[in-house]
Amino acid sequence: MASHAIVRSAIFLLVASMYFSASSGVSQYVLATICGQTQNQETCEEILQSDPRTSSADPPLLSLISLELTMKRVDRNFDTFSQFWDNTIDQALKIGFKNCVTLYQNMKDILRADYKLSQQEKYDRITDLGQLTTLAYNCENGISSSISPTAGITEDMLLIAQTAVYTNSYVAGS
Repeated sequence: MASHAIVRSAIFLLVASMYFSASSGVSQYVLATICGQTQNQETCEEILQSDPRTSSADPPLLSLISLELTMKRVDRNFDTFSQFWDNTIDQALKIGFKNCVTLYQNMKDILRADYKLSQQEKYDRITDLGQLTTLAYNCENGISSSISPTAGITEDMLLIAQTAVYTNSYVAGS
């Protein structure tokens, strides 16, 4: 009986080491599993690997990393839209940019709450990250311009939001 328990433990450790190990952290398999669900697997992997801690991260740290990277992008976009709002003289654009500032503030609030849940390892309660995508689209769609100067900002936001959504979904299931 004891030998069966040892064999089961050894098999579990072997399988677990395929996904996470002390020396390599997040495996390519895990990154592919997470990022294969996004619109752009390569960009998702680049986003996660842009943080040097990813190479040695366990699932809880990977959740925090994805949220931190998303918060940085949201903060940058908030600042950009605030500057656009302050500097434009076109009233229609000014209204659109003000709307974006409000929407990005909502994103900041969502991320702060989800970051706390991640710190508490309550991954199954992180269910509202998908709203980031809706808020980013609402920002872009609220800017009245035939040629949107913000399309790149929105595209980047959508990719990093998807990265956070699928990373935290993966961590919740692991």
